[in-house]
Amino acid sequence: MTRYRKLFAPPIFAISFALLLLIFDGCGNEEKASLPNTREVTDMAGRKMVVPDTVRRVYVNRPGSVLMYAIAPELLVCRSLWTTDVSRKFMLEGYLQLPYVEGSAEEIIKLKPDVIISYFKVNPQAKDEADKLSEKTGIPVFMVEMDMQKYDETFELLGNLLNRKTQTDRMSAFMHTYLDSIRRIAPKIPADEKVRVYYAEGERGLNTDPSGSFHSEILEVVGAKNVADVAPLSGKGMSQVSMEQILMWKPDVVLVWTGMGATLATYEHIMNDAVWAKIHAVSEKKVYQIPYQPFGWFDRPPGTNRILGAIWTAQLLYPERYPFDMEAITREYFDIFYHHPLSQEALHEVLHPNPKGLELSKFDKK
Repeated sequence: MTRYRKLFAPPIFAISFALLLLIFDGCGNEEKASLPNTREVTDMAGRKMVVPDTVRRVYVNRPGSVLMYAIAPELLVCRSLWTTDVSRKFMLEGYLQLPYVEGSAEEIIKLKPDVIISYFKVNPQAKDEADKLSEKTGIPVFMVEMDMQKYDETFELLGNLLNRKTQTDRMSAFMHTYLDSIRRIAPKIPADEKVRVYYAEGERGLNTDPSGSFHSEILEVVGAKNVADVAPLSGKGMSQVSMEQILMWKPDVVLVWTGMGATLATYEHIMNDAVWAKIHAVSEKKVYQIPYQPFGWFDRPPGTNRILGAIWTAQLLYPERYPFDMEAITREYFDIFYHHPLSQEALHEVLHPNPKGLELSKFDKK
């Protein structure tokens, strides 16, 4: 009997000890999840975290700034996007008074947000970075996907997280009203009828983003052919190309980026350069400046501004397939996403961009 006890007592003790650990661990998790005035939420990366019942202060990374401005600008603790003297008049005064920060962990801690929203591609690297940022700041990092095809889930999750379901429902309704028809029609456009588009970026238009880049995602959404046959660059993109390549690609249309510099000379350079004049789209005057007020409609940042950009691009390239009333739609979008009703004069300004209007605001000059 003594021998029996010697052989089996240690395992029994180990099992009992393990059970005690599980019980205490479970109590710890339960206590954490049931802290007063808190709740557990799950982000789009499947990460669970505890946040206040009522989120009152939010930090969002630069790519997600337009999205967060649309949902709840009053919750933002800072600005991270450049503004121009022209674009400022489309923004809420309270937002413009917020401090401008680059987004270091130290800056975020000083701002004391209840939650950090990370809007970007959801992948293992991004998850690791979010975990590290949360650990460094002691603030939960809630990840949402920047993919336009997943905006439904993004809007719903943020609406619930921030208790702004009424606003995110309005955003979703707008998106479905117009993008659903684009998504239905675009796949049916025959390959030989797809408009061939070159997206011109950089000072001289010799940078671009090929198919597969989130910077040029709109072209795929509307059913156009992105002619750029180059390797994509991660992050900021802007793959370098040559005039010889553009000549070889034979675009039907050139769309010109909105840029983020002190001035935007790309459109004027393309329209006045002798080499660019050899491109059929240029000689036929099918070069279009993408609208940029208050932020670029195509990308940079790749936020909810792309919803209006997709509608504009679809109507521009395929007016018979997408007979949108751009004036009415633009008014509706600005009212819902920018909280700014447009006058007739302002409506004309945003739909008919002047490249010289992109000079940086004196408030953002370093």
